[in-house]
Amino acid sequence: MFGFGKSYFLGVDFGTASIKAVELSVKGNRPVLENYAYVSLADLEKGIPSQSRSYDEEIVLHLKALLEQMRPKSKTARVAMPAFSGLVSLAEFPLMDEAELQEAVRFEAHKYIPSPLDEVALSWEVVGTHDGGNGEKKMEVLLVAALNKEVVRYEGFVRAVDLKLDFLELETFSIARSIIGNTFGLSLLIDIGSRATNLVLIENGLVKVSRNLDVGGRDVTRVLAEGLNITLERAKMIKKGTKDYLNDRESSLVFPSLQRIASEAERILTTYQTKHSGVQCNQVVLSGGTAHFVGLLEYYEKILKLPVVLAAPWKNIEYDPKLEKKIQSFDTSFSVALGLALSGAESVLKKEKNEAVVAVSEKENSSFKGFFSKK
Repeated sequence: MFGFGKSYFLGVDFGTASIKAVELSVKGNRPVLENYAYVSLADLEKGIPSQSRSYDEEIVLHLKALLEQMRPKSKTARVAMPAFSGLVSLAEFPLMDEAELQEAVRFEAHKYIPSPLDEVALSWEVVGTHDGGNGEKKMEVLLVAALNKEVVRYEGFVRAVDLKLDFLELETFSIARSIIGNTFGLSLLIDIGSRATNLVLIENGLVKVSRNLDVGGRDVTRVLAEGLNITLERAKMIKKGTKDYLNDRESSLVFPSLQRIASEAERILTTYQTKHSGVQCNQVVLSGGTAHFVGLLEYYEKILKLPVVLAAPWKNIEYDPKLEKKIQSFDTSFSVALGLALSGAESVLKKEKNEAVVAVSEKENSSFKGFFSKK
């Protein structure tokens, strides 16, 4: 009744335009929204406002402001770094035991990671096997790396506001957890941010491929502004309107950024399905503000010849009905913070399941743990 023994899980998303946080608990067999908050970094995007403080010091001040507004119950934080801060690569190895694989990963990692290994936080996870030809089985190993200095940097943000870091991961895994979860089969998640787009291929709850493109929603806005001879502010409003500039035959506008995203999506799917004969993609899921650009679902369905749907990260979260309009307005903007908090809530839910279900669930979720966890 008074919440004794209740566990709270705080996820903090350090984005380029804002810092967002979500706190969840568990009630019955569902995650429950306890609190949320965000703080804009618009002033920092325009330049450091103070000559006496560094960019990182400003980030800490903004984080403190967010926490003062939110007043979370959790004393630990689960944190995500932007996808472009790290590297995700799928490597192949012959079948071997864990000890041999650990040595092989360290030996082969330099082929995939451009930085010296002593400067990198490296983690890896076996995510599957496939036929490598001549009847030889190959192990698929997901390599995840980030520069040590970046890991230390985010640890510093959390420590500076008197929180303990529970774990740290790339936002790729957080957003996949909140939007795709353990959905059976192969899904391609396309998260179109303001400056960059992340394409994540997920099979049976496991991240298999991740690509980051330096194009995003602001490129779509720019095409509208230039093509219609209007201001960027007006173009932003037009982008949220009801006119279909993508599929209307009378429209002469061309969106190179959206075409580039489609081409990369095709390449990812073709490459993966060539190696995994018979595997078909079930769906493409669009996330980010530009996902609501009228006609985009139909546009990508025509190109990719697959069902394309909008992401719904809040569908399995319980919250006060009074917040329904707010939640709808958030759309997918809190997906990363939500995915981080879910990692904790799901750990509680697993304990409530029987032993057999736990074993399966843990196998399916293995790539979604914090890759740079603090043990």
